[in-house]
Amino acid sequence: MPASNDTTTDNFVRWEIDDEGIGQRLDRFLVTKLDGVSRSGIQQLITDELILVNEKVSKPGYALRAKDIVTALRMTPAPQQKQVTPQNIPLDIIFEDADLLIINKPAGMVVHPAPGNYDGTLVNALVAQYPELQQDENDTRPGIVHRLDKDTSGLLMVAKNAQARASLVEQMKQQTIVKRYQALVEGNISLDQGSIDAPIGRDSRNRQMMAITVTEGREARTHFRVLQRFRRHTLVLVQLETGRTHQIRVHFKAIGHPVVCDQTYGSGHKLPDLHLQRQFLHAYQLDLAHPRTGEALHFEAPLPPDLQEVLDNEAVL
Repeated sequence: MPASNDTTTDNFVRWEIDDEGIGQRLDRFLVTKLDGVSRSGIQQLITDELILVNEKVSKPGYALRAKDIVTALRMTPAPQQKQVTPQNIPLDIIFEDADLLIINKPAGMVVHPAPGNYDGTLVNALVAQYPELQQDENDTRPGIVHRLDKDTSGLLMVAKNAQARASLVEQMKQQTIVKRYQALVEGNISLDQGSIDAPIGRDSRNRQMMAITVTEGREARTHFRVLQRFRRHTLVLVQLETGRTHQIRVHFKAIGHPVVCDQTYGSGHKLPDLHLQRQFLHAYQLDLAHPRTGEALHFEAPLPPDLQEVLDNEAVL
């Protein structure tokens, strides 16, 4: 007997909870609804804010109530999860030991498999070079503790064992890991430095985008310092205090200075004499404590050639 009334559209699947669903944990309820998706997979979807309860982000252990509306966005993986195929893809590894990998991810590479991107991801490369990372064949994110957008380049941490992963996750929770980015934004920012403090959640008009929203948003803080000013653009060093999806791109759009060439959150303006194919955003610096020894680690990745070329052509900026 069904525990809810189902509604399906091109953009989402939605269930209204009735008597049989009352009191169930959200993650356990969804395991019965999304065939082929494991409980850990469900929990990751909830973390990624692709599952909403009454149009708000919830937790895996939330106890469902009568008339609750549970929504799974259409970005949710297809019912049959695919196992990760090892692929011989070169990786730019700038640090490695028994516990940790620091990788300089190129633009255009997706971090982990997802609908439409089951091949050519960072994880496909990782399981080829480090098969021991994947303890569960259904785990599509072995070693991954945080992500970068497909078209954002730069530094990414990978945990090589459970102890390292737990340490890195805790450091992120305590906000002791420092992530700094370089971004070129449109317009001339008047302040030499500043902070953007505005909650971020799913855009009510387009659930595949993020937006500033008080009703559904989670706290989000971004700090920045101007590195260089051009005629129509500003190069900034950005430090994240929180790590929301698309945070930098959403926050700079909100203050009227979208990231240059951002196809989703930008103004649509192009740089006339350059052929930049992605947003000017690069994960530049990373500070963390080693997950086993506690040693302070600092990493830097210089701007990749496509972004450096933009700055070298100051005349068009």
